[in-house]
Amino acid sequence: MWNPFRMSKEDIKEQQENQNSDQTAEQEAAAENAEDVSVVSETENVSEKEEKLTPEEIKALREKAAQAEENWNKLLHLVADFDNFKKRAERKRQDDILSAKVAVIEAFLPVLDNFEMAFMAASQVTDPAAKSLKQGIEMVLSQFHNVLRDCGVDTIDPCGQPFDHSYHEAINEVESDSVPEGAVVTVLRKGYKLGDRLIRAARVSVARKVMSSKEEQAE
Repeated sequence: MWNPFRMSKEDIKEQQENQNSDQTAEQEAAAENAEDVSVVSETENVSEKEEKLTPEEIKALREKAAQAEENWNKLLHLVADFDNFKKRAERKRQDDILSAKVAVIEAFLPVLDNFEMAFMAASQVTDPAAKSLKQGIEMVLSQFHNVLRDCGVDTIDPCGQPFDHSYHEAINEVESDSVPEGAVVTVLRKGYKLGDRLIRAARVSVARKVMSSKEEQAE
C-alpha cells in the first residue's frame, strides 16, 4: 500500500514544480483576460466618443468634406486647362513655323519665275553661244526646285487637269479641242503649296467647248 509519508525528495520536488506551473498558467490566463477586457473597454470608449459628436461637429465635418471635394474638382479642372493650354501653344508654334516658311518661299517665287522665263527665252535662241547660258540657267532652276522639294514644297502645274478653284486661278477661257471643257489648257504661272497650305495659286487658262458657226450666230 502506498504511503505518502514515504515519498522521495524527487517526488516532492516534482509535485511542487507541477503546482508552480499550474499557478503560472492561471496567472497568464488571467493577464490575457485583463488585456482583452482593456481593449474592449477602450473600443467602447471610442465608440461612445463618436456617438457623442454634437450636431455642430457633424456639420463641420460635412462642410470640410464638401470643401475637400470642391478643391479636388478645381484641381482636376486646372490640370485639364493646363493640358489644353500646352496643346494650343504647340499648335501655335507649329503654325508660326509654317507661316515663317511660307513667307520666305513667297519672297523667292518671283526670282524663280524670272529664271523660268529666262530659260524659256534662252531655249528659243539658236545661237551656239547661247547654249552655255541656257545650261547655266537650267542648273540654277534645278537647284531652286531641289531646295523647294527639300522644304516640302510641291509645284502646282495642272496643265490638262480639271480646274480646281482651291489651287487654280482662272484668267480666261479659250476654245480647245485638245482638252475637255473645264480643264486647264495653259498654265500662265505655276502655283506652289506646302503640305495642305496653299502658297500661291496657279494662274491658268480654262478650256471651253468650241462653238459652231450657228451657235456663234445665235449668240
